[in-house]
Formats: sequence, structure tokens, C-alpha cells
Amino acid sequence: MRLLIIHLLFLVSMCLCSSCNDTECKHIASNGVYYWKTILELDSNDYHFMNRHEVERIYLRMFDVAIEEPATTFEAVVPNASLQMSHSNDSNREVINYLHSKQVIPVIYITIEALKAAQGHEEQLARQIVERVRRMCSYHELPNVVGLQIDCDWTVSTELSYFALCDSARSLIAQKKLPWALSSTIRLHQLSREAPPVDYGVLMVYNTGDFSDPDAQNSIISLDDVKPYLKHLDNYPLHLDVAYPTYSWQLLFSDRQFVGLLNGVNVADTTCFATSGKNSYRTLCNMCYQNKFIRKDDIIRAENSDFSEIMTVKNAIERRLHKRAHNNILYHLDQQNLSKYTADEIDKIYSTDQSH
Repeated sequence: MRLLIIHLLFLVSMCLCSSCNDTECKHIASNGVYYWKTILELDSNDYHFMNRHEVERIYLRMFDVAIEEPATTFEAVVPNASLQMSHSNDSNREVINYLHSKQVIPVIYITIEALKAAQGHEEQLARQIVERVRRMCSYHELPNVVGLQIDCDWTVSTELSYFALCDSARSLIAQKKLPWALSSTIRLHQLSREAPPVDYGVLMVYNTGDFSDPDAQNSIISLDDVKPYLKHLDNYPLHLDVAYPTYSWQLLFSDRQFVGLLNGVNVADTTCFATSGKNSYRTLCNMCYQNKFIRKDDIIRAENSDFSEIMTVKNAIERRLHKRAHNNILYHLDQQNLSKYTADEIDKIYSTDQSH
């Protein structure tokens, strides 16, 4: 009887494993972080952060796919801002050795203009992307490459083209027998649409609002912006991991028109700025900052990824996921921003326990 029970338990466990696909099973309990810089170099703080928080997956931005203006044809679709290694050979060896204990997922960002220009040439673009990623991983000797992620803010008019691109990429990965799971970023507005033909998605819970809106309070993350889309999570057919922001930025407005991004302006300097709202500051004089001219009476809105807002949004999302296995990912590995959080706060963002 005891042997029979053991045998039955074994069969049940086998059935449970077979009920989820390989991609789903691989996604259990694996903290992740995006690396979104053009030079791959890690310092002691980066290593300490990833070790302390058991970060197992690194989503590594490899290059953008953009278009050379003013042309709008497929021939103008080109890779841009490709990832490079540090100039220090010792640093490179240290990084590569460290990555042997991690899972690396190259990420390719495709602009909507490039996607439009590639319509009708999706298979060719997919071939170029897969082959370029494969060569870059080989050239940089990146170990443990387990996936490829395509990041694109596709819309209703470009959905079919994006899906054709993903479908071709997945077929090519299989043909080349690459050990890669194909994933796609999923923006909130895309949750109401059909899921792309990929192995899993990463829900981007950042840039949730319109940063060009002069009346927005925080376009990085806000429950008010996220809440209307949560109803689509219940039955979304793809496995979803979730990415949360840990960055901050400053937005410059002139005559209520968005001018551009800033970073590091000392808005606390009362000789140059006066408070004009909860997180907005009016300039008191003309000034230049990092080759950008800021006019008197321009508005700078300082936005942060506030821990309490992240947790409010995170708890709302996890209630909708109905305890479906998923991982949380931070965007992105930057110590200047990550240092604003305590280790306990980072652990709570990573946790999938709703009791936090």
C-alpha cells in the first residue's frame, strides 16, 4: 500500500509539471532586473545588490531597431546604440564570470516607426534581429543566454506586423535550435488586445501615464493610471512577469508644451526655482543646463518611483493575478536610483507574497 501511495504521488507530481509548459515552469521564483545602458560594466555595488536580493535574471538591452530619417522604407531600418563592453579587460572578465551564475535575456527595443517601415518584411527583420543577437552574444562571450525579448509599443494598426515579427522570430529560434524562450513586453493598453505569439510576456508597469501632459502628477507610476486596465489581467492568456520602476526623471515644460527630459537639476535651489505644485518648480531666470536652454517661467516636474505608490500598484496587480506563478523585475540596474530604497523595500517589491 505504501508503495502504491508513493507511486500515485509521483504520478500526480508528473501531471502537475506537465500541466504547465517549460516556459511557465522556468518562471517560478526568479527575481530579475533590467540593464538598460550602452556599456556593460558592473561594480561592487551592482554585485552586492544582485547577490543580496537573489537576482537570477538579467534582461540585457542589446540594441534598438530604429529608422534613419527621412527615409521610411525597410532599407532605412537599422540597429542603433548597440551594447558595448567596458574598455577594461579585467572588468569584462569579472562581468562574464559573474554572469555564469545568472540567466541572461537579451532585449531588443523596436521603435514604432521602424515597425511601420518593416511591414511586409517581418520575416527578414526577425532574421536580422536573431542573427545579430546571436553574434553579439558570441562576440561578447555572454554565458547562459536563455531567451530573447522584443520590446515594442505596438498599436492596433501595427499589431499584425508585430505578431508576424514575433512568430517569425520564434520559428527562427527553433530552426537554429537556440535555447531561447521568446518574450515580449506588454504595455497596459495592450492587455485588452490579443496576446502576441511568444512564450511569455513582461507587463511594463512603468511610464503608466502621459509624461507630455503638463497636468499629470506622476507619469512614471500611478494607481489611477493603472486601475482601468487591471480587469484584463484576470483572463490574459500569456504567462506574465511584472516589471516595476525604480528610476526618477525631470520633465521640462515651456508654455505647457513638453520640451524634454532632464536629470540632476537642483530644483531645491531657491535662487533659481520656486515651488509651483506638489512636485513642480518654476524657473526664476534663464539658464543653461547640459546643453539645454531653460527659460524663465518654464516648469520642471520632478517625478520619482515612490515606494508606497509601487506597493499600492503591486498589491492591486497581484490580487488580479490570482496567485498565478510570476516573477517581479526591476527597471533598472542603476545604483543612483536604487540607493533611494532600503534593502527591505526592495525585498518587498520583489516579493510575490500579498501580505506585504
